[in-house]
Amino acid sequence: MKKTLLALAILTSLAFAVQALTIYDVQYTNIAGVDNSYPSLYVGREVTLEGIVTGAEHASGGYFISEPISGAWRGIFVADRKNKPSQGDKVMVRGRVHELFGMTCLQDVSSYRLIDRGYGLPQPLIVTTGQLSRAEEAEAYEGVYVRVMGASVSSVKSRAGRFSVTDGSGQCAVYTGSFGRAKALSPMTGTQFSSIVGVVVFGFSEFSLNPVNGQDTQVQQPLSTQNRSWGKIKSIYK
Repeated sequence: MKKTLLALAILTSLAFAVQALTIYDVQYTNIAGVDNSYPSLYVGREVTLEGIVTGAEHASGGYFISEPISGAWRGIFVADRKNKPSQGDKVMVRGRVHELFGMTCLQDVSSYRLIDRGYGLPQPLIVTTGQLSRAEEAEAYEGVYVRVMGASVSSVKSRAGRFSVTDGSGQCAVYTGSFGRAKALSPMTGTQFSSIVGVVVFGFSEFSLNPVNGQDTQVQQPLSTQNRSWGKIKSIYK
């Protein structure tokens, strides 16, 4: 009897191991689909995913989770209005894979578990604005926690908090009003950012970089101000 129970336990463990999926497994695809939205190969299936919350309180109702090491295909949106995790929490979520207006997500959440509160964020993946401007390339970064560096505002869009930036490799959209803790910005054309961190979201037929909180956008200090500050510092030591 004990041997039978042990054998069943081993089989159950093996079955679970076989079924265990990562965010990468659900997100990765090289098939464009009929509408070129690169739908997940797991659409319609119920899966359990574990990840770190990189963006909470999204305007559409839900949050984004990432694998511990941020990278291409390693982030996903969870359409969940019931549970309210905070950025940096580690969670396990079970739900059905769905395409939300072309963006892969989990919805119909049937199970949610907070594994660790304040686990810490993964390092954002450094990408270029060009990588987020070309749909066939940006698809790999949908839902991913990223950083662009040395970008300047190339155009301001009509909707508040929406503008485009470029680091010279291509133009990508930025939307600063999609998360509850992010302050909507309306920078002037030419404004330079030393760094913009956020989650890549697909919506309104475009990919956009969405800062999660007020510290995610760092405006480049003008050179003249830098010189004045440095001059004051030097004067202390005269």
